[in-house]
Amino acid sequence: MKHAHSELWSSISILIGAVIAVLALVRGKWEIPLLLAVFVLWGLWVVVRLLIPAWRLNRGYRRRVLLRRKGRRELAASGTTKQELAHTLLRHVNYRVSAALRSSFPDAHWEWTMDDPALFAAQGGTGRIRVYGIPDYDYADVTIDQNANLSCTLLKLAPVTGGKSPGALPPNQQQVSPQTWYEQSAKDTLEQIVADLNSKGHSRLYLKEDGEISIRPVAGGEDVPQSRLRDFPAKVYWPKLVEVLKNAGLTATQLDDCIQLSW
Repeated sequence: MKHAHSELWSSISILIGAVIAVLALVRGKWEIPLLLAVFVLWGLWVVVRLLIPAWRLNRGYRRRVLLRRKGRRELAASGTTKQELAHTLLRHVNYRVSAALRSSFPDAHWEWTMDDPALFAAQGGTGRIRVYGIPDYDYADVTIDQNANLSCTLLKLAPVTGGKSPGALPPNQQQVSPQTWYEQSAKDTLEQIVADLNSKGHSRLYLKEDGEISIRPVAGGEDVPQSRLRDFPAKVYWPKLVEVLKNAGLTATQLDDCIQLSW
């Protein structure tokens, strides 16, 4: 840009010199044609030397900008498409897992324990799920092999007791700290759901034995599930859990089959 600016001023200096020379040396009918010729030649030089290169440079810059924008759009579209495909594949895997479990346990329901189940659905391997409604079992390992075959292996967890037999607590009710469980597994989810329900005019929700979070829009009516908490403490820990929830700023009440939260 500085080089073009310098060339332009140099050409103007030459133009002025040529005009002065014509005015000083030429008289009569040739004076005007020579002046016009000087200006025409200078104009052609400016067009060829400065304007056409500048136009080409600008066109090339705009082309590169358009190509970069097109590339970003294609990359974004590709990423969105891959994400949508992964979630579609995950839903397909979810149906297959549900069908495998309910073929033997009609009341079974479950949830993933991993952070990115969509990646697992796309890549295969073995992933773990938390199961409910299956007596005597806590978890299941879901395996997808290279041929897309799916299998489920039920797991029962029991604490290590140094050779002694496990305590009298039933499955899924090993000793836990309600405070630790709330901080690690429930706090963020509950805060988000309470804020969302409050914005919609709700003032109450229910925590059920299997960790389901539900609302009851009509008094005495059916519950509407909202989400589910992992590893919900057993009833034996509910009194302590109620205190933890109260300390978190919620009004908690233990009922026969659930914990009621209000705000």
